[in-house]
Amino acid sequence: MTILMIRHSPPGAAPDALPLPARVAGHRVACRDCDSLPALVRCLQHAQRSRPALVLIATTAVDAPQWARYGQALRTALEALPAPYIEMASNDDDALDEHLHPQHAPTARVVCSSGRDDACRLSLAIAARRLTAEA
Repeated sequence: MTILMIRHSPPGAAPDALPLPARVAGHRVACRDCDSLPALVRCLQHAQRSRPALVLIATTAVDAPQWARYGQALRTALEALPAPYIEMASNDDDALDEHLHPQHAPTARVVCSSGRDDACRLSLAIAARRLTAEA
């Protein structure tokens, strides 16, 4: 099975530099980058079809009009995930759970002000522990 990493970045931002491991806890790690809330919705819909073992979602700051316009579609896509997810944010204000209040909360929310790379490493460690415990 696969662990899907979805990295939401602002439009025009440089891609994340942290190299991802090929495998975690015996699962292949796949990555999808998106630069808008509609793209994030599409990434989550892709996860519905690909059925990963776990989804890791790195979020970025989004303004209120975007939440108003795309929030319902994003919440619907998040709630339809066929796997648990771990959410990463630089602060509580950027978290999906904070804006969308989905019916199914994340397995874990990693809020890491020291940077996305640290949040990613911690989230992958949580994923490894969780998936190893399930095996």
